Amino acid sequence: MSLRKIVIGVGIVAVVGYYLLGNKVKKIIEQFQNVKVYPVAFKNLDAKWNDGIPYVTFKLDLRMFNPTPVNFNATIVAVTLKRILFYDKKNVLFGSSEVNINALNIPANSSIVLKDILVKLDLQTAITTAIAILGNDGFNVKEIRTEAVVSILGIDYKLS
Repeated sequence: MSLRKIVIGVGIVAVVGYYLLGNKVKKIIEQFQNVKVYPVAFKNLDAKWNDGIPYVTFKLDLRMFNPTPVNFNATIVAVTLKRILFYDKKNVLFGSSEVNINALNIPANSSIVLKDILVKLDLQTAITTAIAILGNDGFNVKEIRTEAVVSILGIDYKLS
């Protein structure tokens, strides 16, 4: 077998593999658009200083709900749930969390809970959010909007 045939064969396999992986990734993105993320429990509130900048950390349990009749399965190496961003009802970012999960399975019409996700927010945002909460009717967990940042083949996608 000549080197030319080997190179052509490897090239064909690489193109077919990339095409199949691209289709799987596209399907995962479409399915993830339907997944809903809800905060469940807040724990371990703590204030810290980092290079003169105050920030607040806490642990959060998140429920990821798959309302579709199809199992959500993202277990390929090319897909990673990198970050979860948290917004208030006025669409102001008040916290973020580095998650880095690359294997996520949610059965059809059910949910899973991701436990003890460390959320970090700067103190200025925390104070502004607290004043807004005290000035209004109170805090409602349902008013929190979450946005997931998913990395697929090195490209970040925001899914809300």
